[in-house]
Amino acid sequence: MNLTATDRITILYNFILVIFIFIFRVKIAAYAYHLAFNLSVILLVLFLTFRRRSSLSVGWVGLWYPLGLYALFYYQTGLINRVVVPQFMDGFFMNLDVRIFGKFPGFFLHGNQENAFLDEFFHFFYFSYYLIIPLTGILLYCKDVKLFESFVFQLSSLFYMCYFIYIILPIEGPVALRNEHYHREGLFRTLVDLVYAKGENPGAAFPSSHVAATFLIAWWGSIHFKKMKIFYWLTCLFLSISTVYCMFHYAVDVFGGLLLGLFAMLTFNWVGRNRDTEKILRGKCKE
Repeated sequence: MNLTATDRITILYNFILVIFIFIFRVKIAAYAYHLAFNLSVILLVLFLTFRRRSSLSVGWVGLWYPLGLYALFYYQTGLINRVVVPQFMDGFFMNLDVRIFGKFPGFFLHGNQENAFLDEFFHFFYFSYYLIIPLTGILLYCKDVKLFESFVFQLSSLFYMCYFIYIILPIEGPVALRNEHYHREGLFRTLVDLVYAKGENPGAAFPSSHVAATFLIAWWGSIHFKKMKIFYWLTCLFLSISTVYCMFHYAVDVFGGLLLGLFAMLTFNWVGRNRDTEKILRGKCKE
């Protein structure tokens, strides 16, 4: 069976969730539907693996399918995230922000008066998260399919780690504060609110997957598209600020996301270097 690294990590994540859901089935509403969903994903991955070489279209889907599943996995976390910890832990995280900064940093960034330009500016960068993932995927796919496969594996591994944390550590984030501070309509604020209303479930704040994923993506972009290095890291910077400015995350969520993204980058870089070293040593042994 020709399973790719992405196939394996996707099957592993879903297998862990199947075990988790079965163990805590008494506490999970409609647990049978969750089991059916995660088992179906495993079967889908296996089907794509068997059919990958028989059709170009199936092979293409076999490369891109994880990007279509991220939103579904993310949504699922909000449905099963109060099994281990029954209540949201926002009080602790808000107090942590206050202890570190004196008050919630979103109040510093937003100020007492609404600024239409800054509101749209930071909501645009918050929304850019949904653009930079497919953009970078397309650029890498066009450059080298192998690079694209490595990128999807690393991004999937990082997302699955975030999702599992969300399940066992439910934190809503300071979203309720948005209604008190944002009254002016704008294109990107409307788009962000629409995404949140249709695709979000409460309890996925720490660590910020927006920040963690964008950090990893910026690292990939700056290495393989050097002319876009400034674009990638500025996007990462402003997006990180936007998560607090737009009041979707506590500042500690951002730091958690940055640390997790940095950890992922260093780990994958270390593993890649070890593999390269092994290949060189094997080549010398054959000589």
